[in-house]
Amino acid sequence: MKSVFILGGTGLIGHAAISAFLATEDYHVTTFSLPPVPEVGVLDLRARHHFGNINEMSDAEIVKLLKGQDIFIFAGGVNSHFMPKKPAKEFFFQVNVEPVVHLAQLARQAGVSKFILCTSFYNYFHALWPELQLTGIHPYIYASVEQEMRLLNENGNGLTTIALRLPYVVGLVPNRVSAWVNYARRLHKAEFPLYVNHHNEATGGSCYMTAKQVGQALVGAADDAVISKSYTLGWSNISNESFLMHASKALGADIQIKPMTFRELQAKARKEAHENELAGKEAGLEPVAYTELLTRALYIDPIEALDVLDYHADNVEQEIHNVFASLDNKKR
Repeated sequence: MKSVFILGGTGLIGHAAISAFLATEDYHVTTFSLPPVPEVGVLDLRARHHFGNINEMSDAEIVKLLKGQDIFIFAGGVNSHFMPKKPAKEFFFQVNVEPVVHLAQLARQAGVSKFILCTSFYNYFHALWPELQLTGIHPYIYASVEQEMRLLNENGNGLTTIALRLPYVVGLVPNRVSAWVNYARRLHKAEFPLYVNHHNEATGGSCYMTAKQVGQALVGAADDAVISKSYTLGWSNISNESFLMHASKALGADIQIKPMTFRELQAKARKEAHENELAGKEAGLEPVAYTELLTRALYIDPIEALDVLDYHADNVEQEIHNVFASLDNKKR
């Protein structure tokens, strides 16, 4: 049997990865996660679980921890919704890029044969739409692209490096409130307006997949035959209008979604950017420029990833419903 080490084991992706690897009965699973330790009965006791901040450990401690591991999965870092103090570009580089490169180097020293990174599908759109200059405008996307590029540059000398570009991921972790709770709060406050064009037609959308599918893809990426490369994952391309309808229906509330023109959308974004400036903070996704992405179809054709990683069909719409139905008034 092989051994897999999952950094971020109590998060949505890490939790799904644990289940997927254990289901094969071909892997021993070890996880490392930030505190607090979950309640009794939440952790799968077939895996070994460690808690702490790996970035505060010495190199020698990390190498010792990784000895005997075959696969390292990085499912940690900070997502695009985190609002750091300025400058955000420096912050996201420090928390999302530097640890990945450092841990890949230490993993090689420890004898790990494969390092798999969970990163963002924004990297795909950065390459697809260079005219938008996404890395120059959005600190989070800059760091995400750097993270992927620098990890792939670490490939070789006994270590295979792979980057999985993930779209929006939906799913639930036992006894944890979904990260979509902030979206639900804003939806209740009518802070997620729907953009409409000059024909009064809603535009824009994104790609989604379930956490279970991501877990299966990680198992696929761990296979010896999978070479160093970036893979853009996805499953269901869903319009913004449809997603809002799914979410509001699951919340069980009478939520009014107000259509907005592009001009109105940008005015709202400028107000948000100004409020961030006054607070000395900076968004990972610059609000005004992000309105351009909100109006586009951020859709994925994951045919290559499906062929190589072999993840399976799942009901994304049902999982969206499950996630928002879990966000009742008490949790909000």
